[in-house]
Amino acid sequence: MVGERARDPEETMSQTAPDPEPAFHLFLDGEETPALARAVRLLISDEAHERAIRTIARELLALLEPDPATQGKLTVPLSPEQMKIAHTAAHLLLDDLQREQADERELLRRVLEKLPDEHTMRAIQLP
Repeated sequence: MVGERARDPEETMSQTAPDPEPAFHLFLDGEETPALARAVRLLISDEAHERAIRTIARELLALLEPDPATQGKLTVPLSPEQMKIAHTAAHLLLDDLQREQADERELLRRVLEKLPDEHTMRAIQLP
């Protein structure tokens, strides 16, 4: 038809393309969720001058809200950036805790064991 613009196939695909799958699914037990949430909150307060990090950390914190129907178990779909923030927060708090806080240290170690290794985390670039 005259005057009608031909549709670009890529344009049509971009309009209907689903959101990409998360890079990683973190499975947390009931006790691990509050420990990781505490670590993320502390990271937010420590990184108050870094707006991008605070934004990603707040998104992660919202994902850590427990759902009563899950009976304490939580599956958290993480983007690469959220995964790096979770790893960084848990690692920083683990390093700051003292021996008498052995229970919380163990929870953070369990969270870190569930995340990819440190080399993978270093390869992720934050905005």
